[in-house]
Amino acid sequence: MLWQQPSTMEPTHAVIDAHDGSPYMTLADYLSEHQPSKQNKLMQTITTELDTSDLDTESDSEDEKGSCYSVPSSPIVDDAASQTITDFSHYSGPAPAATLVTLPPEIRHEILKHLLVMPEDAPSPSSKTYSQEPGLIHTAILRANRQLYAEAQPLLYRSNTFLVHNTLLTELPQLRRSYRPVLSEDAAAQIERFHVSVRLDAEPGYDRAAATRHLSGKEEVVLEAAQSTFQGAGPEVLTLFEGVRGVRRARVVGSTEGFEDYARWLERAMMSPVGAEVEPFVWAEGREPEVESSWTSN
Repeated sequence: MLWQQPSTMEPTHAVIDAHDGSPYMTLADYLSEHQPSKQNKLMQTITTELDTSDLDTESDSEDEKGSCYSVPSSPIVDDAASQTITDFSHYSGPAPAATLVTLPPEIRHEILKHLLVMPEDAPSPSSKTYSQEPGLIHTAILRANRQLYAEAQPLLYRSNTFLVHNTLLTELPQLRRSYRPVLSEDAAAQIERFHVSVRLDAEPGYDRAAATRHLSGKEEVVLEAAQSTFQGAGPEVLTLFEGVRGVRRARVVGSTEGFEDYARWLERAMMSPVGAEVEPFVWAEGREPEVESSWTSN
């Protein structure tokens, strides 16, 4: 069967050249007579599209911290078009093509996650060689339309881990070193996962009060200790994070040789409830770090 363009004297709907004696017949009639299974499948597709428009967007599940991804209402279906499309005997065209915004929200969320969330095997946020890696996220989807921006923007900022600034910490964070810092305060406020590159052999650009204020209550905080010489420095700089509390997942990684027990204690302290008093770490005799007084100033 071949599609033909109707002339101006013929019906305005699409037609099929039939071989059963009748000059033309609608797609619905043809499928009903010759391929009823395809008719049922097409009707099911149309019904699904209409049902999607009635989804209650306020019932979307929230994450454990009480925030949720904003899912605007589904595309509006015109009343006249709805009446025609539900009356299948008058439907004269192919099934509407599925688009990203007409997909079910949970499927659309998975697609956006694939585009905007770093894969688990991505290089560390502090990696200096990351600029040589191919782009692992595709933010152009944010410019598609308002609905996709509203859904995708929270996913980009809440699900990725960002590198903190060397002195401003959670202000001006970067997704990776090769990315520009986040300048918008509203966008930066959505970030809940942070990676801190801690130089054990250099003067820190912040004090304990700043570390506590910026990192407490976050979803995830990773402290990556580094030094130029193996065991050339102690854990003094790490003590600046002893006041951080309420972190859901805290990890201390990197150059922690010689004070692994302290690193594990610091993780537990950071994951303690906000305001909780934690028993100080007990150092072996002669091993207690000497902390500069300026690091602990308020």
